[in-house]
Amino acid sequence: MTPAAARPAPGLFWDPKIGAMTQTVLPGFHAVTDVPGVALVTLLGSCVAACIRDTALGLGGINHFLLPGAPGADHGSARYGVNAMELLINDILKRGGAKERLEAKVFGGANVIDVSGTDTVGDRNARFVVDYLRAEGIRLAAADLGGDRARRVFYFPDTGRATVLRLPVSDTRRLRREELALKERAVAAPKSGGVELF
Repeated sequence: MTPAAARPAPGLFWDPKIGAMTQTVLPGFHAVTDVPGVALVTLLGSCVAACIRDTALGLGGINHFLLPGAPGADHGSARYGVNAMELLINDILKRGGAKERLEAKVFGGANVIDVSGTDTVGDRNARFVVDYLRAEGIRLAAADLGGDRARRVFYFPDTGRATVLRLPVSDTRRLRREELALKERAVAAPKSGGVELF
């Protein structure tokens, strides 16, 4: 029998491509860890992920939000940036992090959903996350926002290293269909709950 300390935590799996234990973060969720060498992974199109860590503790996490938020929206849901940011930051602080030591790296916001628009969902998400961090006084250490390609982000909270893999056009198109369906569900939901290195 494997000793408890040697068994991976629930939700973790070994990714041979990057040679690390990883945890996938889906849209509308976040994850926080202080386990050395663990990568938090997410797939982004027009969505945005904020990677935030306490630089002294090696404790940090990542969120994945679909929309920045709008008047009348269900801001209790982590599908919206206004709540996703608060949930991630508060989770880090509850585990001993200090706001003055936080640094952020942000990714996503590609022009994937409304490709012919001038003020796209991706644009609004990207503006929101940068403005939010500025208002909260959290240092923005790196950003890879915009463009027209989906990204897979690997974030290591213990070191702050982030790797971004831009996906082929065919994967971006597939993600566009998935994000459109998520956006429609998010907007229709009842208001009462429901490789570059940086």
